[in-house]
This record gives sequence, C-alpha cells and structure tokens, in this order.
Amino acid sequence: MTVWRITEGEGGTEPGERGVPCDIVEHDTALLRIAAATGSPWLLMAGEIDVSNSSDVTRAVRGARARGAGDVHVDLGAVEFVDVAGLRAFTLAAGELHERGRMLVLHAVSTHLDKLFGLIGWSETPGLRIHCRPRA
Repeated sequence: MTVWRITEGEGGTEPGERGVPCDIVEHDTALLRIAAATGSPWLLMAGEIDVSNSSDVTRAVRGARARGAGDVHVDLGAVEFVDVAGLRAFTLAAGELHERGRMLVLHAVSTHLDKLFGLIGWSETPGLRIHCRPRA
C-alpha cells in the first residue's frame, strides 16, 4: 500500500500537496496497530500487546530487522497494555538481534512496562535497550 506523507511548515510541502511516497507495512486489528516505513528500522505500535498478538509483534520486529542493517527501534508511546507474552516477544526479538550484533531499542516505555521488565529480570536481556526510561 502506498501512503502519501503530507507535511506542512518550513521545508515541507504546502497543504494538500503530495510529499514523498512512503510504503507502509502494517498490522491493524481491534487490539493492535503496527506501522513502519519500508527501509526504516522504526516501528510504531499502538493499542494492546498480549498473547493473542505477540506473534505479530515478533513478525514485525523481524521484518524491520530484515529491512536494514542497524538496530531496530520500537515506539511504544501509544501502547496501553502489555502482558508477559508481549514482554517475551520483545526479549526474544532482542536476543535474535543480539546474535547479529544489533539491538532492539524500545522508546516511550511506560512506567508500568518498565517496572514489569525489571521485576521479571528481562530489563537486562542482551540486545535490549529501554531508551528514555520514565521518570520515577
């Protein structure tokens, strides 16, 4: 699917003008939406991650890994809930990336999620970096 990125402001296109085309890889269900631009190591996730869709998270991270050579970044700012299956999906993906000398970097991690990673002991998973930890 091709989505036209519309930008405004200094250096951007004028309103209504088409910007640079951006192919979007996405998973979109009632619980979870995952979006990523082709060629980008970034994933944007929104909704809830649980046992019913943790394999979709794994698949999306593997897809981002295949699209580039660097670390994979996941923005979790719009994720409202993650269960242990979701945490496990992230740690397994981090392990796979670590074996290739890369990392899974989680951004905009909620306080609740940060605590869960710590309580379970998975915050120290090789290949996993929780970037910009929440303030206490």
